[in-house]
Amino acid sequence: MPTGEKTLTTNEIYYSIQGESTWAGSPCVFVRLTFCNLRCNYCDTEYAFYEGEKRTLSEIQNAVATFSARLVEITGGEPLLPENVIPLMAMLGD
Repeated sequence: MPTGEKTLTTNEIYYSIQGESTWAGSPCVFVRLTFCNLRCNYCDTEYAFYEGEKRTLSEIQNAVATFSARLVEITGGEPLLPENVIPLMAMLGD
């Protein structure tokens, strides 16, 4: 990993079909980030509280690009907690 490059701790990146919102039924790449401070009683991803590996934003972007879906969902954990999530969202949006 290049030094100085922004990173995020990522639990998993996978392809599936979006099951919620107006995008339900659409092919989607999910980027599941690590860590959550909320502990919702309905949480189905407790494994994402702490498990994950540091990846550079470029590594995440490249992994997302390997799938044939234009829709990307950043999920968690609590996906808006990490400092570098906004730069990742900008990269993916571009």
